[in-house]
Amino acid sequence: MRLSRYDDVAPSKDQRSAFSCGEPSLDRWLTTQARQSMRSRDAVTYLLLDEESEVSRIAGYFCLSAGEVRREDAPSGVARRAPEAIPVVRMGRFAIDEAYQGKGWGAEMLREALLSAVSGGRLIGARALLVDAVSEQAIHFYKRFGFIESPIRREQLFYALRVVELSAGLFAPR
Repeated sequence: MRLSRYDDVAPSKDQRSAFSCGEPSLDRWLTTQARQSMRSRDAVTYLLLDEESEVSRIAGYFCLSAGEVRREDAPSGVARRAPEAIPVVRMGRFAIDEAYQGKGWGAEMLREALLSAVSGGRLIGARALLVDAVSEQAIHFYKRFGFIESPIRREQLFYALRVVELSAGLFAPR
Protein backbone atom coordinates (compact mmCIF):
# COMPACT_ATOMS: atom_id res chain seq x y z
CA MET A 1 0.00 0.00 0.00
CA ARG A 2 1.13 3.50 -0.77
CA LEU A 3 -0.31 6.90 0.19
CA SER A 4 -0.07 9.48 -2.61
CA ARG A 5 -1.50 12.84 -3.49
CA TYR A 6 -4.32 12.66 -6.00
CA ASP A 7 -2.56 14.94 -8.48
CA ASP A 8 0.61 12.81 -8.36
CA VAL A 9 -1.16 9.62 -9.45
CA ALA A 10 -4.10 10.98 -11.52
CA PRO A 11 -6.41 7.97 -11.02
CA SER A 12 -8.54 6.94 -13.96
CA LYS A 13 -12.32 7.23 -13.99
CA ASP A 14 -12.50 3.41 -13.77
CA GLN A 15 -10.31 3.42 -10.65
CA ARG A 16 -12.44 6.13 -9.04
CA SER A 17 -15.73 4.47 -10.02
CA ALA A 18 -14.61 1.10 -8.63
CA PHE A 19 -14.25 2.62 -5.14
CA SER A 20 -17.11 1.68 -2.80
CA CYS A 21 -17.02 2.41 0.93
CA GLY A 22 -20.70 1.86 1.72
CA GLU A 23 -21.52 5.58 1.95
CA PRO A 24 -22.79 6.77 -1.48
CA SER A 25 -21.94 10.45 -0.86
CA LEU A 26 -18.26 9.58 -0.23
CA ASP A 27 -18.11 7.29 -3.29
CA ARG A 28 -19.73 9.97 -5.47
CA TRP A 29 -17.38 12.72 -4.20
CA LEU A 30 -14.29 10.71 -5.17
CA THR A 31 -15.73 10.01 -8.62
CA THR A 32 -17.05 13.48 -9.42
CA GLN A 33 -15.41 16.13 -7.19
CA ALA A 34 -11.91 15.11 -6.07
CA ARG A 35 -10.13 16.16 -9.26
CA GLN A 36 -11.95 19.50 -9.37
CA SER A 37 -11.13 20.20 -5.71
CA MET A 38 -7.45 19.52 -6.38
CA ARG A 39 -7.41 21.81 -9.43
CA SER A 40 -9.14 24.67 -7.63
CA ARG A 41 -7.01 24.12 -4.50
CA ASP A 42 -10.12 23.87 -2.34
CA ALA A 43 -8.83 20.62 -0.82
CA VAL A 44 -5.92 18.25 -1.21
CA THR A 45 -6.91 14.62 -1.60
CA TYR A 46 -4.66 11.73 -0.59
CA LEU A 47 -5.23 8.23 -1.94
CA LEU A 48 -4.30 4.95 -0.30
CA LEU A 49 -3.37 2.76 -3.28
CA ASP A 50 -3.21 -1.01 -3.38
CA GLU A 51 -0.61 -1.64 -6.06
CA GLU A 52 -0.44 -5.38 -5.42
CA SER A 53 -3.62 -6.07 -7.38
CA GLU A 54 -3.58 -6.40 -11.19
CA VAL A 55 -4.75 -2.83 -11.62
CA SER A 56 -3.76 -0.28 -8.99
CA ARG A 57 -6.84 0.05 -6.79
CA ILE A 58 -7.96 2.89 -4.51
CA ALA A 59 -8.24 1.35 -1.03
CA GLY A 60 -9.08 4.62 0.72
CA TYR A 61 -8.83 8.38 0.62
CA PHE A 62 -9.01 11.53 2.70
CA CYS A 63 -8.94 15.21 1.87
CA LEU A 64 -7.67 18.17 3.86
CA SER A 65 -8.25 21.90 3.62
CA ALA A 66 -7.81 25.01 5.75
CA GLY A 67 -10.72 26.05 7.90
CA GLU A 68 -11.90 27.78 11.01
CA VAL A 69 -14.47 27.22 13.70
CA ARG A 70 -16.16 29.54 16.19
CA ARG A 71 -14.72 29.31 19.69
CA GLU A 72 -18.08 28.28 21.21
CA ASP A 73 -18.29 25.37 18.75
CA ALA A 74 -14.97 23.89 19.91
CA PRO A 75 -14.29 21.67 22.94
CA SER A 76 -12.73 23.54 25.87
CA GLY A 77 -9.28 22.00 25.32
CA VAL A 78 -9.15 23.45 21.80
CA ALA A 79 -10.94 26.72 22.62
CA ARG A 80 -8.86 27.68 25.67
CA ARG A 81 -7.05 30.98 24.98
CA ALA A 82 -7.96 30.75 21.28
CA PRO A 83 -8.89 33.60 18.95
CA GLU A 84 -12.59 34.00 18.07
CA ALA A 85 -12.12 32.19 14.78
CA ILE A 86 -10.02 29.16 15.70
CA PRO A 87 -7.80 28.04 12.81
CA VAL A 88 -8.16 24.34 12.01
CA VAL A 89 -7.26 21.81 9.36
CA ARG A 90 -10.53 20.39 8.08
CA MET A 91 -10.75 16.79 6.96
CA GLY A 92 -13.63 17.01 4.52
CA ARG A 93 -13.75 13.37 3.48
CA PHE A 94 -12.34 10.10 4.85
CA ALA A 95 -13.26 6.69 3.45
CA ILE A 96 -12.00 3.11 3.15
CA ASP A 97 -13.19 0.80 0.38
CA GLU A 98 -15.37 -2.01 1.76
CA ALA A 99 -12.85 -4.65 0.63
CA TYR A 100 -10.23 -3.06 2.91
CA GLN A 101 -12.40 -2.25 5.94
CA GLY A 102 -11.67 -4.02 9.22
CA LYS A 103 -8.00 -4.62 8.35
CA GLY A 104 -6.40 -1.65 10.12
CA TRP A 105 -6.12 0.59 7.06
CA GLY A 106 -8.51 3.16 8.51
CA ALA A 107 -6.31 3.60 11.58
CA GLU A 108 -3.18 3.84 9.44
CA MET A 109 -4.76 6.37 7.10
CA LEU A 110 -6.08 8.42 10.03
CA ARG A 111 -2.57 8.52 11.49
CA GLU A 112 -1.28 9.89 8.18
CA ALA A 113 -4.09 12.46 8.06
CA LEU A 114 -3.20 13.66 11.58
CA LEU A 115 0.50 13.92 10.74
CA SER A 116 -0.35 15.81 7.53
CA ALA A 117 -2.56 18.16 9.54
CA VAL A 118 0.32 18.82 11.96
CA SER A 119 2.61 19.58 9.02
CA GLY A 120 0.06 21.93 7.47
CA GLY A 121 -0.70 23.51 10.83
CA ARG A 122 2.97 24.30 11.32
CA LEU A 123 3.01 26.15 8.00
CA ILE A 124 -0.20 28.14 8.32
CA GLY A 125 -1.19 27.86 11.99
CA ALA A 126 -3.91 25.48 13.14
CA ARG A 127 -4.97 24.13 16.54
CA ALA A 128 -6.91 21.02 15.61
CA LEU A 129 -8.01 18.59 12.94
CA LEU A 130 -11.77 19.03 12.48
CA VAL A 131 -14.03 16.45 10.89
CA ASP A 132 -17.77 16.34 10.28
CA ALA A 133 -18.75 12.68 10.65
CA VAL A 134 -21.22 11.44 8.03
CA SER A 135 -22.83 8.75 10.19
CA GLU A 136 -23.16 7.30 13.68
CA GLN A 137 -20.62 4.62 12.68
CA ALA A 138 -18.15 7.35 11.68
CA ILE A 139 -18.65 9.16 15.01
CA HIS A 140 -17.76 5.95 16.86
CA PHE A 141 -14.70 5.42 14.64
CA TYR A 142 -13.29 8.88 15.36
CA LYS A 143 -14.08 8.73 19.07
CA ARG A 144 -12.28 5.39 19.33
CA PHE A 145 -9.11 7.25 18.30
CA GLY A 146 -9.55 10.13 20.74
CA PHE A 147 -11.53 12.70 18.78
CA ILE A 148 -13.72 14.94 20.97
CA GLU A 149 -17.23 16.12 20.09
CA SER A 150 -18.13 19.74 19.64
CA PRO A 151 -20.28 21.01 22.51
CA ILE A 152 -22.72 22.31 19.86
CA ARG A 153 -22.82 19.63 17.15
CA ARG A 154 -22.34 15.94 17.95
CA GLU A 155 -21.13 15.02 14.45
CA GLN A 156 -18.41 17.67 14.51
CA LEU A 157 -15.28 16.18 16.08
CA PHE A 158 -11.87 17.61 16.96
CA TYR A 159 -8.38 16.29 17.56
CA ALA A 160 -5.89 18.77 19.06
CA LEU A 161 -2.77 18.93 16.90
CA ARG A 162 -0.63 19.60 19.99
CA VAL A 163 -1.53 16.09 21.21
CA VAL A 164 -0.31 14.63 17.90
CA GLU A 165 2.92 16.61 18.15
CA LEU A 166 3.55 15.43 21.71
CA SER A 167 2.77 11.78 21.03
CA ALA A 168 4.89 11.76 17.87
CA GLY A 169 7.80 13.48 19.61
CA LEU A 170 7.53 16.48 17.29
CA PHE A 171 7.09 19.07 20.01
CA ALA A 172 9.12 19.71 23.12
CA PRO A 173 7.06 21.27 25.94
CA ARG A 174 8.55 24.40 27.50
